[in-house]
Amino acid sequence: MDPMMELVNALNALTAALQKFSSQTTNAYLDTFEEIYDPEKDEPQAAEVPKEQPTPEQQTVTFVQLRSRLSEISRSGKTAEVKELIAKYGASKLSDIAESDYAAVLAEAEGL
Repeated sequence: MDPMMELVNALNALTAALQKFSSQTTNAYLDTFEEIYDPEKDEPQAAEVPKEQPTPEQQTVTFVQLRSRLSEISRSGKTAEVKELIAKYGASKLSDIAESDYAAVLAEAEGL
């Protein structure tokens, strides 16, 4: 047999073996998922009362979250409005805003 044909046959055999292995691994993974996750037991029942959604005042807003959102708004062309909002809270820059006002600033920023 020609050496090139032997190489082609070997590659075909390797491809078939890899496909079989991949199929077995995928099936084993899916079987594991089905054992861990049972939708009938793990899904919330309709009789359960949903938890109350926190209001913006109850949510904890970090400086990084506030800075990130204000940056997005500023990049969308509303830099002047962002500066006015910061000044409204008695600050000349974002880091001067009191931590207790972060949620309120974020809520107002979402309205811009």
